[in-house]
Amino acid sequence: MRSARILAVDDEPANVEILARYLASKGHVVTGAGDGEQALAAMKERSFDLVLLDLVLPGRTGLEIMAEILSLTRAPVVAMSGQSDDDTRHDAMLLGATGFLPKPLDLTALCALIDALPESDA
Repeated sequence: MRSARILAVDDEPANVEILARYLASKGHVVTGAGDGEQALAAMKERSFDLVLLDLVLPGRTGLEIMAEILSLTRAPVVAMSGQSDDDTRHDAMLLGATGFLPKPLDLTALCALIDALPESDA
């Protein structure tokens, strides 16, 4: 798989750092955002091949941010949440998420999901 430009959105800086280091070791370029507003600002500044979006963010909900992100880009959005109940997953997928990963993240599953995306997406 080619290198993907990935936006990682999580209000826990340690989670963004782990994602950035791990995905960089796999050849991807990661930009981090700590909340929805930072994510939207990043989306307006550059294009991304994939967005990893925590659904529990300060301020607006991750689902609200996802709706706005999906209005700005055709890049796939993978929702992440420690609240991995069926309702959360269903709401994210119904809104347009390409995938859902429960937290704590399984980095192997994340890479498998990235690798499964069509080449034109990531």
